[in-house]
Amino acid sequence: MAVKTITITESAYESIKKLKRSGESFSDLFLRLFREKRSTGRSMYGLLKGADTDQLLAASRDFRERMTKDREERKRVFARQLGSDRTTHRRQAK
Repeated sequence: MAVKTITITESAYESIKKLKRSGESFSDLFLRLFREKRSTGRSMYGLLKGADTDQLLAASRDFRERMTKDREERKRVFARQLGSDRTTHRRQAK
């Protein structure tokens, strides 16, 4: 098995060492951490209760709506610019 040496700061070493389980090597620790499921929005479902949840959902919905409107406006501007560039090129070609 090939072995690699890495250099980390003392504070990084101390932080990583705290995550290590009894009898676990650092290689085992890194492999375990990379295998563990990444946190997703779905995995956090149900953590917030009541008004916090309602506020978060409303803010998320508002943000998505604003981003959708912004994207649509950018598409319209791009289409207008592209159309005017084509018209300009056609006139210059004649």
